[in-house]
Amino acid sequence: MSQFLRFLAVGVFNTAFGYCIIFACMYLAGLSAEVSNVIGYAVGLVTSYLLNRNFTFRSKQRHHGEIARFVVVFAIAYGANFIALIVLIRYLNVHEGLSQILAGVVYVAASYAMNKFYVFKNVDAA
Repeated sequence: MSQFLRFLAVGVFNTAFGYCIIFACMYLAGLSAEVSNVIGYAVGLVTSYLLNRNFTFRSKQRHHGEIARFVVVFAIAYGANFIALIVLIRYLNVHEGLSQILAGVVYVAASYAMNKFYVFKNVDAA
């Protein structure tokens, strides 16, 4: 299985898992869309790092530097996601559920590029 296909598989799993958490927080726990988003992405951050490190990129790099880069990438991608979410909900009046998905597209695009070329850049594309 190629690295790109592993990345896609991890992304699909982590996205579905994250949205389950987000929507459970929103619709079962009654939390706001913003708080639900924060919780879902926090859980997703840990899951994503572990799966991408061990399954997608099979990295053997030191955790210390790699985790720091991963967190920086996450912060940038998540910031773009959260800004998109706020704009969609508060200024464009897009449904909260649809807004979560659209903002997620912003996150995926930013995250993939930065993880591939910055976080795991020294790993072979096996």
